[in-house]
Amino acid sequence: MTARPEVVALLTDFDVERGGARQRFVHRDGSPFTAEETELIGSTTDDDMRAAAGQMAAAPQRFADLIAPYIQAAAENAANREPPAEGSVPAAE
Repeated sequence: MTARPEVVALLTDFDVERGGARQRFVHRDGSPFTAEETELIGSTTDDDMRAAAGQMAAAPQRFADLIAPYIQAAAENAANREPPAEGSVPAAE
């Protein structure tokens, strides 16, 4: 099977819009995915993902922009945790 250019294009031009607990795919310009685009991206194959990853690897800033919100959220989460008392065993989460 080969990568489908229309799927690769969607995979390299998406963002996730967060509204509380709700999330939806949008294009990088903020316009929402159509129902057809949402269905198409739901049919992504491994070949589509590899082709999109190859394109994104060629554009490191795009990759950095894509993962930045997740890195920031993880950093904020870690900063909000209190360190365990010296000699104590951390509680299981």
